[in-house]
Amino acid sequence: MIVQDISYPYEFDEEKRKKAKLYSKQKFYTGIFQGVILYLLFLLLFYFTGFSYHMEMWVEQLVSDTVLANRWIVSAFFVVVFSSLIYLISLPVSYYSSFVLEHRYDLSNESLDDWARDQLKSFSISLVIMVPIILGLFFLGYNFPDLWWLYAGIILFVISGILSNVSHLVILPLFYDLEELEDEGLEERLVEIAEEHGVAELEKVVVIKAGEKTEKANAGFAGMGKTKRLMLFDTLLEKFHPKEIESVVAHEMGHYVNKDTIRFMTISALLIFPIFYVTGVIFTRYADFQDIYHLPLFLLILYGLYSIIDPLTNAYSRHREKKADDFANRVINDPEAAVSTFKRLSDIDLAETDPSRIIEIFFYSHPSPKKRIKRAKAYSKKRR
Repeated sequence: MIVQDISYPYEFDEEKRKKAKLYSKQKFYTGIFQGVILYLLFLLLFYFTGFSYHMEMWVEQLVSDTVLANRWIVSAFFVVVFSSLIYLISLPVSYYSSFVLEHRYDLSNESLDDWARDQLKSFSISLVIMVPIILGLFFLGYNFPDLWWLYAGIILFVISGILSNVSHLVILPLFYDLEELEDEGLEERLVEIAEEHGVAELEKVVVIKAGEKTEKANAGFAGMGKTKRLMLFDTLLEKFHPKEIESVVAHEMGHYVNKDTIRFMTISALLIFPIFYVTGVIFTRYADFQDIYHLPLFLLILYGLYSIIDPLTNAYSRHREKKADDFANRVINDPEAAVSTFKRLSDIDLAETDPSRIIEIFFYSHPSPKKRIKRAKAYSKKRR
């Protein structure tokens, strides 16, 4: 559904700008507390107090004298319990950040029951994916101590490639209802723009019924070949002017045509080999891959190394976002639509338009809205 009586071009709502500053600050601090402080404290205390060791011993005793008395089955149980503890400890902060704050700022339409079900589904999916990966890492580290990092990097690269191609078909429907776009005129226009500018044989335009859960809007291309889809949040269709929708789609088209998914997968692969190698060197100096109770130490080292390179990967991500913006400007050739889109997105999502430089360097994968608006206006002047 597209609402036709939408004001255009959009101008910032000062009341929403005030709310955005408060919302962004609270989300930032809760994110730091949950993703950094709480996570690191848990890993440090869990490992260095000896709790991790005793938990592996407890699992071994639990399954001793049974058909489950196998080191890899014990390791699997350990990972499940370990992951469950992390999940339970961080659950109160998740509840506050993703439910309380979202409702406080009128960004969520989700009931507590639906939120809890989504949390449980997310955790279950993460277990299904992460338990085999962690067991695989320790298996490779134990059996191939010199080249485990190489084999692990190759396997994870393949897994990430598969997931990026099928997650929108397998995982996304577990959280959202999907339907085909009913507006044939808009669909023809979007497919025409896509195919004119390098997106060959776009199979479908799919609407994600996100409005049942959130007020936020989004879009993106997913899959390859016959699984290729243009995905649109229904909130985008309902709250944005058609010119703004085209601007959003053109930006996502820029990522697709510029092969940014492949670029990011390649960079991740190139980084994961040296990171795994260095992690292995440090890890095996103090522990080994024979005992799964050393997992928290492995994760601490891995977390530390990725934290060091995060500013670099964020900088590259912001660079690719600029390229996608430039692509959209060339395709749509309507800077006013781009500016209006960034302003409306910022107000609807309650995004901070001008964060501090330090915050942007360390935590932003996209340029700030202020910079994107400035870039679109610069394109307008260049066009004249």
